[in-house]
Amino acid sequence: MVQDLEKILEFKMTELESKAYKLALIWEELVKTELPKHKIVTSLKKKGDPRKSTLFKYTYKLATETNGLLPDAEYRLYITAQLQILKAITDGKVHARISPECIVGDKAWRRWKLWKSRYDKIVEAKKPEVANLSASDSKIIAEINRTKDFLVKQFGHPPTQDDITRSIKEKFMVKWISINKVCPYYAILSPFLKSALNGKPIEHVFLFDLTIYQTSLNDAIISHFRDVFSHEFA
Repeated sequence: MVQDLEKILEFKMTELESKAYKLALIWEELVKTELPKHKIVTSLKKKGDPRKSTLFKYTYKLATETNGLLPDAEYRLYITAQLQILKAITDGKVHARISPECIVGDKAWRRWKLWKSRYDKIVEAKKPEVANLSASDSKIIAEINRTKDFLVKQFGHPPTQDDITRSIKEKFMVKWISINKVCPYYAILSPFLKSALNGKPIEHVFLFDLTIYQTSLNDAIISHFRDVFSHEFA
């Protein structure tokens, strides 16, 4: 890798050319990882000026198109997104259609935004897997109490089954949980919310897997929830 980067100095590349060259190296690395059986027909020139490669032409265009739009730290994710999406839609074929051309243009940007949106949700959903190891009962109890106060303020009274059902249908509950106005423990433990889902899997409604919070629950927390939202268990 260091030897490859020496070509930046050897051929006196500009800052933008250097960036494009590094993106080309990332492309070659990720193709080997994501498509191990894919024969790379478009790669950097092994001898001579790498800027004369077709691959460099596309990574230079990528660097130009996304200048100021994409943080440098996200280019590896960006290229990964293109490869993973196109790999998924080639129906198990040899991925012959996947070439560096896929990393530029409006379609590539739309693929990125779709992939990144899903990626961010997965990352956000997985955070509690680490946090829950140190999440104290008192912190979770405080979140449950805060949720009760928020819902009473929203509806003007302790939420009824109709209130919760309407909040699901009108997507308010999804928003409230997404912005942390309602804690995920309510989504897991509420009988009203479970009834409002009408058999739909909770992750389908809330777009990410709230059940990862399940590992933080214990008898004391569940008992406290039943006390705070006792009207739901009547």
